[in-house]
Amino acid sequence: MKIEALQIDIVDLGSLAPEWRPLRTMQEYPGSHRVKFTHHPFEGEGIKLEPRQGYAVVLRIQTADGIESPGVLGVGWGREQLEWDARTFKVQWEPELVGTDALDREYMWHKMWMARRYFHMPSTAPIALIDELLWDLAGQKAHLPVHKLLGGFRNRVPAYMTETAVSHDEALKTARMAKEQGFHGFKDHSILGAEANVELASDLRKLVGDDMVLMHDAVQQYTVDEAIRVGRELEKLDYLWIEEPLQETDINGLKRLSDALNLHVLALESIPGAPYLAVPYLTAGAIDIVRQTGLGITGQMKLANLAEMFGISCHGGNPHVVAAIRNDDWWEHAAWPRTPPDRALQTAVSELIRLTHRIEDGFMYVPQTPGLGREIAWNELKERTVLTV
Repeated sequence: MKIEALQIDIVDLGSLAPEWRPLRTMQEYPGSHRVKFTHHPFEGEGIKLEPRQGYAVVLRIQTADGIESPGVLGVGWGREQLEWDARTFKVQWEPELVGTDALDREYMWHKMWMARRYFHMPSTAPIALIDELLWDLAGQKAHLPVHKLLGGFRNRVPAYMTETAVSHDEALKTARMAKEQGFHGFKDHSILGAEANVELASDLRKLVGDDMVLMHDAVQQYTVDEAIRVGRELEKLDYLWIEEPLQETDINGLKRLSDALNLHVLALESIPGAPYLAVPYLTAGAIDIVRQTGLGITGQMKLANLAEMFGISCHGGNPHVVAAIRNDDWWEHAAWPRTPPDRALQTAVSELIRLTHRIEDGFMYVPQTPGLGREIAWNELKERTVLTV
């Protein structure tokens, strides 16, 4: 299945109102004898501007078989800048992709892995997208969903609701909503300080009862001693894991913490280089669950299989990967929509290329249609294309 062309379209998303409210601001950690820094929910109004034209850059990989797969390469408010970005991407990647077999995903993954360094790429998102689109092409060719191509383990995964850096009362409110909506678990991102976080954890357990799974994401706010103290209290409350308790470069601290607790320690969300960089953490026994940050679907499968060989779980990633493996027990569902600066743009383009995994009855259900199972508004994409590169 030879790749015949790399087409990049600039798509007009219409008149949209830019808005952004930062998620967090920095602050000194409360109650610490040594100055260190954590974060606090943003309390300002943020930014709201008058409506203006928004645009998306859509990459389309096309094969000689007549199969193609589109993906969003970028979004923005300036057409000229996006056109420049599209042309620079195409001139760099067209020689690497056109003429190759779209089914040689492993070959392409290793080429792209090395291209991270040789092309001085500021972000790996574009090459992760290429890998996902190659899997989509393979699924369409085989008339199978990607999770079946990956091996196939299940069609649904238990889901938990997560909130982001809110007050004590707001966390309780969100946990109550999670319970009412039938989620099997709830995760807090409390940043109130060690003692206040333990108090919240106790109130959360009283609120949701003994049957609901609870997790605590510390967002790297603790020292080792604080994490041990908090972790031991969470053990009493039958929490499942403590996530990102320390700065993730502190492999020795994570090892001390994991040795001190029966509670699972989950980490490596902010460390790039997976699956390879996960190896020293796993061999040292520094973590009990590895956060999924593998490059593309191919890299995520490598990391999941690596974790399984060490007898531990991984967590996160593409829904098809989660459905295809045995050692990821949960799907994370945000209680509130993310608020990146390009939220209006992302929302608009998501209506043109729509993901179809769904949350229902406390589970994430993976698509059963060929490839990634997305719904593509081909006619509207064509009508809204203002330039093809």
